[in-house]
Amino acid sequence: MEWNIEYFLDEHLIYVKTKGILTAESANLMVQDIVKAAACHQCDNQIVDHRETTFALQLFEYYERPEVNSRIGISLKWKIAMIFKELTSNTLFMETVFRNRGYNFCQFDDIEKARDWIHDR
Repeated sequence: MEWNIEYFLDEHLIYVKTKGILTAESANLMVQDIVKAAACHQCDNQIVDHRETTFALQLFEYYERPEVNSRIGISLKWKIAMIFKELTSNTLFMETVFRNRGYNFCQFDDIEKARDWIHDR
């Protein structure tokens, strides 16, 4: 999987664009880079755009992601909007698991709705 991380100063927002096949291993590497970017820019607001990404995670890996991400360095203070090509039972399950673990996490299929949610508009 490929990813690109940008910081939008005018929105105080980290934007992550992914492409390819997401596995647990590639997700861990990406999360490490996001943690570095968040620290560098002192930014807790993120949009992760997975519209060009296929998730190759088993059900138990969705369930483990919050704990794994926490060990890597994701903070419960972060506000994370994830964008998918379409919302499915898997994306809903992931959102539910993250929210049940205390994360401010929401899924979208529209980037403008994700931006509005990040900025509380």
